[in-house]
Order: sequence, then structure tokens, then C-alpha cells
Amino acid sequence: MIEKARQTIWVAVRVQRGFVSDIRAYSDEAPARRRERAWRRSMNPDYDETGISAVIIDARRRKAPPT
Repeated sequence: MIEKARQTIWVAVRVQRGFVSDIRAYSDEAPARRRERAWRRSMNPDYDETGISAVIIDARRRKAPPT
């Protein structure tokens, strides 16, 4: 029962010249990894960064209805 109450969201973040320029959330890890690879192909490695983080959401504490 506890397992169903938690959901993992994968968040991909793009930082360009020190400013967050794009944030995308995915329910699966694979699309988040693809987005990160696409960003890395066009980024300047001296100034830009990108990364992925897993966020666990507790459905019992979520206030917005699921979409």
C-alpha cells in the first residue's frame, strides 16, 4: 500500500550561462535521459550544464488532483 502512495518523477534541468533556462518533468527515466542528451549536443561545456534528478512524490500529501 505504501508503494502505490509514492510516485517517482524525473526532472531534467538545463542551465545556460548560470541561469536555469528549461525544466522538464517526466514520469519515466528514459525520456528524461533523452532530453538531457539532446541538450548536451548543443550546449557550451564551458558555461552550460544539464542534469537529471529523481523526485519522490508522496500521493497522500499531494494537494492537486492527478491529471
